[in-house]
Amino acid sequence: MHLRNLRYFCAACETRSTVAAARQCHVTQPAISNAIAQLEEELGTVLFTRQARGLVPTAAGLRLYRQGGKLLADASAIVESFQDAGSRPRLALRIHPALDTAHVARLLRHLRRELVPLELTVLEQDVAAGDGSPADVELTVESCVPSGHTFVPLWDERYVLAVPPDHPLAVQEQVSLRDLHGTAFVDRLHCELAPHWHAGLTQHHVVPDVRARVRSEEWAMGLVAAGVGVTIAPLHGGRARPGVVVRGDVPELQSVTRRVGFAFPGVAQGTVAEVVRVCSPWTPVEASV
Repeated sequence: MHLRNLRYFCAACETRSTVAAARQCHVTQPAISNAIAQLEEELGTVLFTRQARGLVPTAAGLRLYRQGGKLLADASAIVESFQDAGSRPRLALRIHPALDTAHVARLLRHLRRELVPLELTVLEQDVAAGDGSPADVELTVESCVPSGHTFVPLWDERYVLAVPPDHPLAVQEQVSLRDLHGTAFVDRLHCELAPHWHAGLTQHHVVPDVRARVRSEEWAMGLVAAGVGVTIAPLHGGRARPGVVVRGDVPELQSVTRRVGFAFPGVAQGTVAEVVRVCSPWTPVEASV
């Protein structure tokens, strides 16, 4: 079994697309497909099923992803152990709290695989209570980029209405923001568009019943899944949320999107330039199978 095939397979498992996996690994799509086919032949099992929403790992595929990911991590650790600690590139990364942790995790795994000796430090979004160390790069929303910083876009997200499965709005044929009047609501204080939503709802005399105010994406979605209330949130691609019904058909949200990417002062140099280079496959264009 070749580590290269495992690497290509894991990329396809994470991106759910041979096209996106090829971009991520800097190879052609046939190289990804051939790697998957070779693994399936070698292991005597089917690793993916192909559906309209993309590649879906089978039970065997998920098992290989767990075991193969550990093997790749061990291989990277061996290489890293022979590196001089003083010469390893370092990167301090600050991550906006309103970003989807699952998608960010995929990006970070890719980054650490591509730059094996990289020593990555993740800083809090608010450093007031910390040591105040500046970040080399910020993974943030375009509208939050500090003045004088360069912005490199990575992906786009659209805003949707997230609803508990047993909520009336989950099955209502047509939904608009006016339906939020008096509805239990989870307010996402960390969202850069929060003031925009509040002003828009007030303008239309829509007053939600705010049951929770949270400062992290996972708390917001967790409370929606628990049935505490509904929320307006960005969604990457078509990724489903466990225990949450996503209403992407709200007319007022159809054209509302945001762009996520890297922000850094000046021009990318050294380690920052390498990070931007290896993450270039994470483009704002939606990939297909």
